[in-house]
Amino acid sequence: MPTKPFQVYRSSAGSGKTRTLAKEFVKLALRSYPNYFKHILAVTFTNKATQEMKERILHYLNDFSKGVENDLSREIGEELTLTAAELQKKSQQVQSAILHHFSQFAVSTIDAFFQKVIRSFTREAGLLGNFRLEVENELVLAEVVDALMDELGNNG
Repeated sequence: MPTKPFQVYRSSAGSGKTRTLAKEFVKLALRSYPNYFKHILAVTFTNKATQEMKERILHYLNDFSKGVENDLSREIGEELTLTAAELQKKSQQVQSAILHHFSQFAVSTIDAFFQKVIRSFTREAGLLGNFRLEVENELVLAEVVDALMDELGNNG
């Protein structure tokens, strides 16, 4: 099991973040049972990066499950102390699990992640789910003041 349950990687564009994150996701998924990927969350900033990371993870697992040897398969094999045959078998199992439960393959943007968290909290609190998330503080403040003034006007 990983010694650090939460890991942050910071680096500039073109420095290999996607490879690093995809590799770490694959390592975590291969380290345990095939459905363990359901407990892994990878968060990026853009939809494009999310899609690229998902494609990269699936590409790596596909290569490994077919027994394709490359630098990454050797790195992961060494880091997880797996033989080529073990890596291939585990990759097949994880790949199958992800494809059968794709909606639980949690690679998302930070915005999508927080929307999901907020929606969960509103359900837990018994609030209606028909809300919208605003990031413009001035717009929200103006709407709240307008609604308050309307309510005060109706009570007067």
